[in-house]
Amino acid sequence: MTEIFAQGDLLLERVDDVAPSGTVEQNMDGAALVLLEGEATGHAHAIRERVTLFRDDSLARDIPAGLYVGHVQVGSAYARVTHEEHGPITLLRGTYRVRRQRELGPRDARVLAD
Repeated sequence: MTEIFAQGDLLLERVDDVAPSGTVEQNMDGAALVLLEGEATGHAHAIRERVTLFRDDSLARDIPAGLYVGHVQVGSAYARVTHEEHGPITLLRGTYRVRRQRELGPRDARVLAD
């Protein structure tokens, strides 16, 4: 069963561990690593525990264009994603695919035929 976590317009999906590839960024303990900033408020979805953020588009071929943020790898026991307007999310050791959620409009609805 896939573990999925949501925080406002941010969606995190637990995935199998992979070696970081593509563009790689790390933060130091206590320094905020910003995953996503809110368009309207400027508030940030951020992690202050040490993690690795990497972006490799080949790992996100099934995500619509413009929604893939990257992968977060938590090497310690846990890391917390915080945001000024939402409760924190605690991520346990592992790798998470991070993407932006988008609001669906009437044109996005589809009816599937049998």
